[in-house]
Order: sequence, then structure tokens, then C-alpha cells
Amino acid sequence: MSRTLTLQPNSVYICLTQLLVPGFHWGLYLTDERGVATRHEWAEVKGRRERGSPVEAYGVSIIDPVTEIDQENRRNLAFVKVRGYAPNSTVDVHALFRSLEPAGGSSSWMENRKRGLSCRTWLLRALSLLQKEGLISREDSVSGIEDVVKQIGLDVECRLGEDEDVPTVFTEV
Repeated sequence: MSRTLTLQPNSVYICLTQLLVPGFHWGLYLTDERGVATRHEWAEVKGRRERGSPVEAYGVSIIDPVTEIDQENRRNLAFVKVRGYAPNSTVDVHALFRSLEPAGGSSSWMENRKRGLSCRTWLLRALSLLQKEGLISREDSVSGIEDVVKQIGLDVECRLGEDEDVPTVFTEV
């Protein structure tokens, strides 16, 4: 059984999830006043789909409980809390995030990447939108945290590669 993880209420986290290829999946977790997480992500469309339909899309799901190993048997390497978040019930974050790619992604992975669209770039745009809408208030731009978050993930992967027993890392930026 996977260990249950506790996220702080009314917070935003970047979750880095281990993949079978170099790098990691980036997911955006927003927690409510009880600490229940909603994951927002740009991810693969699962299951059967029509030939010309997108291979990736914006997805949202409630994750309760949050665990070290996710529903797809992937390890959550790190939860990086983004400082400066203050929820606002009048802002529909689902609609904000859907507006980032209103037409959806391409029917080709390669075309999405050529357009600069990946789970990481989508998440960074989502954070910038939260900051623009006033839900994240901080001196610096959230776009500047990308390299720090990447390094956190690389450090965890390196330690795991050396057979170190590393629990899911919690930190903040």
C-alpha cells in the first residue's frame, strides 16, 4: 500500500511524477480548505479516441487521498509548494485553465512539442495565469521557478538512481 501524503490546505503545489523516460510529469495540485487536492494537468488522453482527436488535453481530477504512488502506479517524486497563493472563490480556475488551450492539443505528440506544448509548459502558463488573476501574489514572477523545480526533480531522480530510499520530497519555492 502506498503511503498517504498530507498537503497543506489552501495551497498550490507542483507535483513531479516519475516517468519511464528521462524527465518527469508536471501536475498542478490546488488544495481546498480541508487539504483535499484537485489535480490540473496537461496529459495524455487515455483510452480509445478518434483518429484526428488530440493525443493530450487539459485534465482535472480530485485526488483524495494523495499518495506516494499515484493511480497509474507512478511515483510522486516531489511536491513543491508555490508561495503566495490565496484562493478566491469568485475565480473559476477550471475555466481559466481550459482557456489556456481552448482548441485542445494536436493529434500528434510531435506537433504539440513543436508548438512548445507539454505538461511543464502548460503548468507554467497556468501558474502565470493564477498570478495575473491575483491568486498568487509574490515579488518575483512564477515563471522564474522552472529551473529550481527541475533541479529538485533531478536531485531526487539521481538519489533514486543510486539506490537511495528517498521518500517523496516536500519543499517550497
